Amino acid sequence: MYSNKLYFEATALLYTLTVITVLILIAGILASITLWTKGKAPSLHHSLNFPAIIKSFFCDVLLQLQILKISFIRWLMHFCIFIGFMGLLAETSLIAYMSHFLPPDNFLSKTFFDYQDGVGAHILDVWGDIFGLMLLIGLTIAIMRRFIIPAKQLETLSKDTMSLFLLLIIALTGFFCEGVRLMYPEYASVASYSFAGNILAKILETIGLGLIDYKLWVWIHAIISMIFLAYIPFSKAWHIFVSPLEIVIDASERA
Repeated sequence: MYSNKLYFEATALLYTLTVITVLILIAGILASITLWTKGKAPSLHHSLNFPAIIKSFFCDVLLQLQILKISFIRWLMHFCIFIGFMGLLAETSLIAYMSHFLPPDNFLSKTFFDYQDGVGAHILDVWGDIFGLMLLIGLTIAIMRRFIIPAKQLETLSKDTMSLFLLLIIALTGFFCEGVRLMYPEYASVASYSFAGNILAKILETIGLGLIDYKLWVWIHAIISMIFLAYIPFSKAWHIFVSPLEIVIDASERA
C-alpha cells in the first residue's frame, strides 16, 4: 500500500496559501518582465541563433563557465546556489504535480510514491539531499564572502541579506524536517537513501530528542518557502531566473 501524498498530506489551508503565493509571484514576474522587455526591446527583434543559445545554456547557464574563468570560489558559490535551488524547486514542483494530478494507480505515481517497489521514491530522496547540500555549500560561501571575510568588490544590501537569510532558513528547516521524518520507524528501511537527513536523524536521536511533531516543522518550512517564492520578483534572487534568459539572448545576438 502507498499514498501519492509523499511525506506530507496537503490541506485546504495549504492550497489557499499556495494559490496566494503563486498569484503574488506571477504579478511580480509580469511587472519585472514588462520593465525588462522595455530595455531589451531592440535586441529582441533580432532572429534567434539556436545553436548559440543551446551552447550558452549548457556552458554559461548550467555550468557557469564564464564565472569559473574569473574565480573558482565565486563559481563554486554561484553554481551550488543555482543548481541547488533550481534542483529543489524542480523536485518539489514534480512531487506536487504528481501527487495532486496523477491517480494513485498511474505508473509514475507507483514509481515515485511506492517506497516498497518504487525506485523513483529513492531517487527523490538521494537528489533531494544532494541539491540541499549544494544549496547550503553555496550559501555558506556567500555568507562568508559578505559578512565574515568580505570581498572588496561586494556591496551588501538589505535585499542581499534578506534573500540569503530566507534561503538559509529554507535549507536548514528542510534538512531538519527530513531528519525528524527519518526518526519515525516506518521510514527506517529507506532512511539510508536520504544520506544527509539520516545522519541528522541519528544526531537528533543521540542528543535525546524524541519524536518531534513532523507536520509542525513541515508547515514552518512550507510557509518560509512561500514567503521566499512571493519575494523572488522583488529581490536579488530574481537574477536566478532572469540572468539565464539574458545570457542566452546575448549569446544569440553575438552569434
